[in-house]
Amino acid sequence: MPSVSVILPIYNVENYLEQCLASVRDQTLADIEIICVDDGSTDSSPSIMDRFAAEDKRFHVIHKENGGYGKAVNTGLAFATGTYIGIVEPDDYVSTRMFETLLNAAKQHDEPDIVKSAYWRVVNANTDQEQLLPAFYYHAVEHTGVVFTLDQDAEFLFHHPSIWTAIYKRSFLEDKGIRMHEIPGAGWADNPWLIETLVQARSIVYVDECLYYYREFNTGSSSVVKDPSIIYNRWLDMDHIIKDLGITAPRILEGHFNRGCAYIEMLQKDFNTKDPNIAAALHTMVGNIDYNVVRHSRKIPRNYKAAYYKEKNYLLYLGYRMGRKLKSMLGR
Repeated sequence: MPSVSVILPIYNVENYLEQCLASVRDQTLADIEIICVDDGSTDSSPSIMDRFAAEDKRFHVIHKENGGYGKAVNTGLAFATGTYIGIVEPDDYVSTRMFETLLNAAKQHDEPDIVKSAYWRVVNANTDQEQLLPAFYYHAVEHTGVVFTLDQDAEFLFHHPSIWTAIYKRSFLEDKGIRMHEIPGAGWADNPWLIETLVQARSIVYVDECLYYYREFNTGSSSVVKDPSIIYNRWLDMDHIIKDLGITAPRILEGHFNRGCAYIEMLQKDFNTKDPNIAAALHTMVGNIDYNVVRHSRKIPRNYKAAYYKEKNYLLYLGYRMGRKLKSMLGR
């Protein structure tokens, strides 16, 4: 049984796959298995992963018909035998110390359900303006190097899901029946996974180091999401999970509602909110977000609050804007 099973859901990433696979192969932790799930790639990705498997017995390649990101991860989970599970996206790459660092933290803290790190944002990837910036939650998580649960520190919920910066105890995933939602394409399946894992974890350890390199393409452009249903359906998926599990912890709900407000703003900016499907989804989202939590939160950004107020009640939105303007004039 390897210490860590690393799952890579792979679909048409020939330009980045060599670097990604090499970064996983060259880990200082040798006791890993590397599961490459070829999700019906039509480029040279299959031959690249097959070559790595021929050169290193720790690589296992599964070729399958295209079924989307979630199904590819689940295929890897069914094959995995490691004590812990890691997920790496094939257009990213990792520090060669990543899995050894996370596993050492796990051993130091009696093998928690989740060990998570920070990551490097590869901003404007593959351009002359490319630069490395730390994740927004780097140095922001209060509970560092200690065991905690999400109700004690929900900082992760206020940022990119970044589910690939963690290792998850396989027995924990099995006990809770956690699997990736099988959504066509990519579909933001990381959103419900984030909630299902973090909310149910009985023990979390955070390592405040950037160990993963996440490529951000065209960061100055408008939303790359073309289907608005991805945005509202993923938040509603998370909301169903929160409700089904009976979560009432204030910090968790604040983080969950923060994401809801953020997605409302995204829908307002990038799509026609008069579209009947979008309008109906916004109505449901607003109805499921607690006004008092948003109103009193000091962590939910002003622009997210404004987006929520605008959908909830236009007079409320105008009053909020006037109040902010008055405070600005008074220097408060």
